[in-house]
Amino acid sequence: MAVVMERLSELNAVSGFEDEAREYLIPIISKKADSVSVDAIGNIIAYKKGKSDKYTLLLGTNIDEVGFIVSDITETGFLKFKTVGDIDPRTLVSKRVAVGKNRVMGVIGMKAIHLQKKEEREAAVKAKDLYIDIGVKDKAEAETIVSLGDTVAFCTEFGEFGGKIKGKALDRFGVIAVLGAMDTTPVYDTYYVFSAQREVPCSVMGRGMRVASFKINPDFALIIDTVNAEDFPKATDASSVLGDGAVIEYMDRCTISDTLFINEIVSASEGIAMQKKMSTRGASIAGAVVVASGGAVVAAVGIPCRYAHAPVAVMDRADIDAVSDICKIFVKESDVIIDGFIEKTRRA
Repeated sequence: MAVVMERLSELNAVSGFEDEAREYLIPIISKKADSVSVDAIGNIIAYKKGKSDKYTLLLGTNIDEVGFIVSDITETGFLKFKTVGDIDPRTLVSKRVAVGKNRVMGVIGMKAIHLQKKEEREAAVKAKDLYIDIGVKDKAEAETIVSLGDTVAFCTEFGEFGGKIKGKALDRFGVIAVLGAMDTTPVYDTYYVFSAQREVPCSVMGRGMRVASFKINPDFALIIDTVNAEDFPKATDASSVLGDGAVIEYMDRCTISDTLFINEIVSASEGIAMQKKMSTRGASIAGAVVVASGGAVVAAVGIPCRYAHAPVAVMDRADIDAVSDICKIFVKESDVIIDGFIEKTRRA
């Protein structure tokens, strides 16, 4: 049983409410692991015994997505909402969404442009001015099918075009890379973490990964995340481009990867398409591992993604494959990688 890209994209698993993702992934993960558990915050933690227990490794990514939560139901049956995760309100108007476990269909709306005053037309769209129309006549009817606290996810059909893939929640496609690495027998005892609550705002990105890392306390970790592709028109300093391979992250707003360690991973992965991200824009969940583990040696690798945290995102299959190959190298050649790192550390 293999993960299907279309299914992975179209799952509704807004941060804190990742049940659909867990239900889909656990049967797949269980066939590859020695043991699988779900912790109190909702992380899936799989374990495979290595040929040696000299070191403990963590290979991880996230399973959740951005979305919304219903915060009010108006007397006329419209839903007001709060955003879950970092979402640009300008991308939301007229987008289809699914509300709650029953996937009640809705459309995000706002006052029509011909009804707006001049200052309203010229102002940036704000989430507080938007609402979800679920096609009911009043609050009483709305309350028969939705409730306060229901999560809301984008309703986007997965597809392919021009050699690229498009869909919602592509930010969790690191799952494909980590799952692929589980088919390899690890050199050292390895935990594979599929974390919850990546998108919940906090000082260090990745609440779920932080909880898992504290429990596992790894010596070394590789974290797979997505990186914003910066190859849009008129871009002058794009440090990550769709189709150019895995993004090697040296630093972001929450993390500084260990340069010696990540260079050893790069060296072991010779021949795999890679690009190096030298900007510090964005934030990965690698910082959560460093903080919670008390200082594990951590590296971060990203899959470039256009339009992340929007109703439709775009990726290149070749980039996903490149990241998957690096994950496999990390697991099956971790002794070479770690020995090289230790040797260079001594010299330093």
